Amino acid sequence: MRWPRALVVLFALVVLLGLAAPASGGELVKHSGSIVAIADDASTFVLAEVGPWQVREGATVLTYVTIALAPDTEYALVARADEPPSGFGGDFVETRLGPEDVYLHDYVTVDCLHEGGRMVALKITVTSAP
Repeated sequence: MRWPRALVVLFALVVLLGLAAPASGGELVKHSGSIVAIADDASTFVLAEVGPWQVREGATVLTYVTIALAPDTEYALVARADEPPSGFGGDFVETRLGPEDVYLHDYVTVDCLHEGGRMVALKITVTSAP
């Protein structure tokens, strides 16, 4: 059975694009925890994560990670809404924020791009207290 030339070329292109994509960027990982420090120039912050879950001398071990901010980092707030668009009372709704709306001790989830030993925040989502 002979394959049409266009199909062979298309298959080769898909394979090449698939191989090239991972090489162009780092790994995408989510980190969640409380913001415990913010650099004076607001270029980085330190997140205190619980995980992997460990207890040492009766206390939960926190992992501290430093995350860089980029000019295109997105910011959002996730909170329950009484009348969300979904129609389900109490559903979570995401609202856009600015960097000035994120504070020390906020509990956040950060979508990070791991580039070698450096972590860059793509999106910071603040979780509203119930």
